[in-house]
Amino acid sequence: MTYTHVIFDLDGTLLNTLEDLTIAGNHVCESRGWPTYTADQFRYKVGNGQIKLIERLIPAEFMGNGRVFEQALADFRAFYAEHKEDHTAPYPGILELLDELRERGVTCAVLSNKDHAATVPLVERYFGDRVALAQGRIDTFPPKPDPAITAHVLEQLDTDPKTALYVGDSNVDIACGHNAGMRSCGVAWGFRGRAELEGAGADYVIDTPEELLGIVL
Repeated sequence: MTYTHVIFDLDGTLLNTLEDLTIAGNHVCESRGWPTYTADQFRYKVGNGQIKLIERLIPAEFMGNGRVFEQALADFRAFYAEHKEDHTAPYPGILELLDELRERGVTCAVLSNKDHAATVPLVERYFGDRVALAQGRIDTFPPKPDPAITAHVLEQLDTDPKTALYVGDSNVDIACGHNAGMRSCGVAWGFRGRAELEGAGADYVIDTPEELLGIVL
């Protein structure tokens, strides 16, 4: 076995959340008369957490306005909490992948820049005990790719970064693994695509979940 632990990003890696994120973001924009975005445009706004997402949605004339930012963030969080499962689903082959990894003795975890309050219910809802640990963004640590929160997850899993693999769909995820001393695997089915992952220096890039088994086992 090459890796004893696999830590996954959530959005764009295990779950296709793009439609629900787009709807929630456009809800914030529409209610304020701001420009809205297609799902293809939105895929490049997510990946760094909800705080950064709202910063990217706010028009230039409101940048730096703390009250506008806080209200928009609260609106997004409330709307998304109610609608985060309307269209979200695991990508094809993900459940089978997690089942096979668990059967072969590999521990799986999730580390996401999505708020922890949203990450945990989604992981529990769709993956149950297939995932040993779910960690979202919390105020204690900077968001990934800062290594502090990744080190926190590795400590909770009681594993060495050399025996753990980080798997995600964006340049943020590739840097997340590398910054913490892990190898990183990019998934080409996610929000960003193969070119970004290869450009970010991914150690592996895969097109299907099944391919991960050949890397890990």
